[in-house]
Order: sequence, then C-alpha cells, then structure tokens
Amino acid sequence: MESADMKNEMVSWFSELKDHQTPEWDSLPDLDLYMDQVITYLERQMRVFTQDGEDKLITPSMINNYVKNEIIPRPSKKKYSRDHLAYLLAISMLKQVLPITDISNIIKHQTGYMDMEEFYNRFRTIQDDTLHVTAQRVEEEILAEKNDSFNNRDALGMLAFKLTFEASSSILAAKKIIRMLTAEDKEHDDQEKDDKKKKNGSDSKSEKKKKNSHDNRDEKKENTDLM
Repeated sequence: MESADMKNEMVSWFSELKDHQTPEWDSLPDLDLYMDQVITYLERQMRVFTQDGEDKLITPSMINNYVKNEIIPRPSKKKYSRDHLAYLLAISMLKQVLPITDISNIIKHQTGYMDMEEFYNRFRTIQDDTLHVTAQRVEEEILAEKNDSFNNRDALGMLAFKLTFEASSSILAAKKIIRMLTAEDKEHDDQEKDDKKKKNGSDSKSEKKKKNSHDNRDEKKENTDLM
C-alpha cells in the first residue's frame, strides 16, 4: 500500500472512531431478545472495533460461558434484557485489554454501588470520551507527517509502539487497582460472613438460655405441685 493511501485509510478509520457513539441506555432495545437477535445487535454496535482477520468480539458460546460462570445474569426463558445488552457491551470492550476474571470483579464491584443503568451510563461516557480523545490525537499526528514514504512509514511504526506502551502501562495500572479493590471486597465479604456467623451463634446461645430457663421454671412448678 502506498504511503498516501495508508495515511488516507488511517485518517478515515480514526475519523470513524471519533464519530462513534455507544448507544445510550434508553436507546438499548427495551424488548427482550433471543440469542441470534442479541448477536446481530451487538455486532452492529461494535462494527467499528472489529479488525479484519481478528476473532469476533461476541459469539453465542461466549455469552453462554458468561452466564455459566455467573458473569452476567441468566436469561429469562432464553431471552436477554436491556441489562444483559449493557453487560455484554461493557464486557466485549473490556475483554480486549483485561482477563475475564478482572472484568467480572470490577463489574461486580461497581454494580455493588450503583444500579445497572448508572453503571452503563458511566461506562458509555468513559469509553466514548477516551475513544474521541485518542482518535483525535492520532489523526492529528498522522496528518502532521510529511508524505515522504520512508519517513511516513517509520513515523506510523513509532506511533504504534508509543500507543502500545501507553496501553500496556494503563492496563498494568488498571489490573493493580482492580485486584486491590477485589481483595478489599473479599475482606469485607468475609467480615460480613464472620459477623453473621457470630450473630447466629449468639442468637443460638440466647435461645438455648431461654429454653433452659423455661425448663427450670417448669421443673420448679412441677416440684411445687408435688408438695
């Protein structure tokens, strides 16, 4: 591919990224969908993120695995709701950079503080803002390069390196934060379980004392009646 053609293709693609809008919550289908409808809808929404020759971002087997591993709720009568679509859009984007375990943990952490609509709206805003900023920046750097074939290709290669290392650093930081939050959540859950166990034990002892007291009163009454 000629240098000028490469530049034009890159500019066109990043321009498409800048224009991309993740669907708003109210724009997600409010009627429950069957699996094939879910796949069709999600593929259409994520078309801009699909590169030639790469694996699909979403497949029926992936969705079944998410359900099986309790990453998303089970469908109702084989139908998927607006909540499911929100989950799947977020997971499909995040899994390009994070292991599924980390994705599951961070989603569970966030949805512990807010409902699905608020979580999705925050995800949507962050994703679109980040995409637009990155696309704008890369487009400007590409357009700033001269049309000289060697220099242009070299500049694109170095830009790819730079973006890769920036992404790697961001992923490293994200994983660290997620795993710290996950450990904290586990500690909190364990503490709640211990407190509940202690409370149940205390209630059991209290109940036992009441029973013993009641038995003692009955025994005294029987002795009095015999006198």
